[in-house]
Amino acid sequence: MEAMYLLDNWRKDLHVSQEAVDNSVDMDRLNRNVPELGRQTHQVLQSTPLDLIETGKGLKFQAERPHLVSLGSGRLSTAITLLPLPEGRTTLGYGAVDINIQGPGVAAQHCYIENKSGIITLHPSGNLCAVDGLQVQQPIRLSQGRSLSV
Repeated sequence: MEAMYLLDNWRKDLHVSQEAVDNSVDMDRLNRNVPELGRQTHQVLQSTPLDLIETGKGLKFQAERPHLVSLGSGRLSTAITLLPLPEGRTTLGYGAVDINIQGPGVAAQHCYIENKSGIITLHPSGNLCAVDGLQVQQPIRLSQGRSLSV
């Protein structure tokens, strides 16, 4: 099962482009992990639909719209993927779906998430889904910070 986390912080929503990630000068500076003269201000590295902000030794991503955060193959994975949840229906599964997931027991149209004016609801579609470790069989409203396993 793949685990994802819902983040829907509307007020602090930022955006990042591939150009920000590919910029070796920015990445070299980020990898040093040395705050400049103890300055506590945050530096916006890229202001796009997903903003990337340097916060001392870390990076902060913010977005306007709700999104899932996928840790890939598990909590020890080195990759983090942000998956936006646009208005309407987002299907999860494999093949011709909006978000491809992998793992034993994953159906082609495993489940869907509906975004109606910022209200996010998971619809299991009869397949195994869990929210915060508890199996769900009926549609359930998701809120920020909930852990979704499908």
